[in-house]
Amino acid sequence: MTSASPLINSVVLDARQRLRDGREKIRKQHDQGAPGPQVCAQITDLFDGIILDIWNAATAELLTPAQRTQLALIAHGGYGRRDLAPFSDVDIMLVPTRGLGSAVQPVAARLSRDIVDAGLQLGFSVRSPGEACRLAWKDAVIFSSLAESRLLSGSLHVYSRFFNSLRRGARRRRGPLVELLQQARREERVKWGETNYLLRPNVKRSRGGLRDLQFIRWIGFICDGETEP
Repeated sequence: MTSASPLINSVVLDARQRLRDGREKIRKQHDQGAPGPQVCAQITDLFDGIILDIWNAATAELLTPAQRTQLALIAHGGYGRRDLAPFSDVDIMLVPTRGLGSAVQPVAARLSRDIVDAGLQLGFSVRSPGEACRLAWKDAVIFSSLAESRLLSGSLHVYSRFFNSLRRGARRRRGPLVELLQQARREERVKWGETNYLLRPNVKRSRGGLRDLQFIRWIGFICDGETEP
């Protein structure tokens, strides 16, 4: 065990307590009538604080200041658009430059371990800007998630390089990407309920559910480079 282990352990323990206390506080506000957008924003702020504390501890120990300028920590999907329920997954992606090399692997391992140990449900990946875009052109789920990206910490330059490439590439592939999303949405409706008159419709995936609202955002990103209506 290295001398840094107690520091990391204390960060995780503090994160667990903050998560419990934060969820309880937000639950009470919800019970008292706090509107949904406010609850979602507060949950996102809570998760941001926990993840950034873990990120800061990991990068301070494992990377030099110069190396930290070659890495971006990016939230995407519902977490990226700050639209979280109390027990939603958090989807994050590490985007390194080629110059960082193998130094990114210990950071990725530490982040994924400590975030899960803190009590969050995690979706995690490590991708170069080019790799992230290539996957997005082939997979509707990956594309729609990455279209809702925001920088959590690290290099703004690396983040901008990734996101601008995604935006430009989406416009160039407008027709195929729209069809890719439409086909994925059709398949989802069939699986989860084609009609909103079901006795128990899936409020996220059935026809007329949240996915149809999000579909508008994704088409907006393809056509205009912006998800906000």
